[in-house]
Amino acid sequence: MGHDEASLEALAMAAKEGLATSVVFAPATAVSETVAGMGQPLPPEIEIVDVGSEEAAALEAVRSVHSGAATMLMKGMLKTSVFQKAILDRETGLRTGRVLSHVAVVHAPLQDRLVAISDGGMVIRPDADELCQIIENAAWVMSGLGCSEPLAALLAAVEVENEKMPETVLFAEVVRRGVPGVQVQGPLAVDGAVDPEAAAIKHISGPVAGRANILIVPDIACGNIFAKAFMYMTDTEVGGLIAGASAPVVMLSRSDSPRTKLNSLALGVVMGGRR
Repeated sequence: MGHDEASLEALAMAAKEGLATSVVFAPATAVSETVAGMGQPLPPEIEIVDVGSEEAAALEAVRSVHSGAATMLMKGMLKTSVFQKAILDRETGLRTGRVLSHVAVVHAPLQDRLVAISDGGMVIRPDADELCQIIENAAWVMSGLGCSEPLAALLAAVEVENEKMPETVLFAEVVRRGVPGVQVQGPLAVDGAVDPEAAAIKHISGPVAGRANILIVPDIACGNIFAKAFMYMTDTEVGGLIAGASAPVVMLSRSDSPRTKLNSLALGVVMGGRR
């Protein structure tokens, strides 16, 4: 359902920059109306498959990726629930048996580094097992972007266990378990996680303090608010995808800008090709 102007602009830019060709599963008449309003034709690298409903478009697109005809999936103008249902279809979906989690990648200007935020899109309130997989998924994305040392901070309001703050107890358990190949520390507040000076002032030591490139939140609400605050209250570059599926899945908000859609598409291309 990528028949909206922002999606088509992003796909056209991706074609122009040599990032990707694309197939849009959507009502052909809706695509034509949008293109007419844009005032320029779509590049030949964009193919249109005429599909009449959200459900049919989602299923056909997922089947295309499942069969290998396409290498990644990108959400357009359809409800997240419809999109997720097609992804999780037991016959033609993109299940792997792993937890699926959303990873938003943002450029943090003050630290001048890429930082992953997870999970603000899939797991409502993860337990310890799910958190470990969410961390692994985020580390997979950051490693694909060239990060040699994944450093995961488990974010809370304080840096100590507090029974009145259940997330701090949960995070302490995850740290005790450990995640292979990832340095994990928490609970940590955001300042102590990303800023070396703040960590030093607060006397926070450890491998992640002040250096985190993966920020793990306690629930979907925190992750969604955190990532969208970057998007709508700063001019920071943002992109995101769902990790843990059998192929990269770009799950965007219908209100996202063409630039954010292009960033997310580029992230999916990198992860799909590991380049």
